[in-house]
Amino acid sequence: MNDRFAVEERKFPECVVLSIRTKDSLFAMGKYIGALFSKAKEAGRKPAGSVFCVYYEKPVDPKAVDYEMFLPVSGDIDPSKGIARIGGENCVYLRVKGSYSQFEAAYDAVSAYIAVKKLEIIAPPREVYVRGPLLGFLTFIPIMITDIYFPIGL
Repeated sequence: MNDRFAVEERKFPECVVLSIRTKDSLFAMGKYIGALFSKAKEAGRKPAGSVFCVYYEKPVDPKAVDYEMFLPVSGDIDPSKGIARIGGENCVYLRVKGSYSQFEAAYDAVSAYIAVKKLEIIAPPREVYVRGPLLGFLTFIPIMITDIYFPIGL
């Protein structure tokens, strides 16, 4: 296994969220994040955690990827406003500090862990942008933090 990454098992935190699903460029994520904050304000909700993304396909072509952006918000669910509860799944988890260029090695470490432990992936991966470049140039790359979760069956 990859010694650079500490892979472990933990639950994905339960949270109340707003989301936007799209098939678009990875470079367009910023506009969807902005739209989520606008939706939260319109719904009278405050952000309650880090933005995260679920990838429904491997981002081979960064110009057209099926993904869903999520914003944890305050309060309880409200289906009429698209506010739902998610989380609580058992996952394989690891934290990446620094550049997104490490993601291939990070995903390889998760895959190796899953293979060794003979685990089953039951849902698409999630990336939680704990400290990310929401406005691109404003974040110093060495302080970026991304948590990666792969939901697994037990």
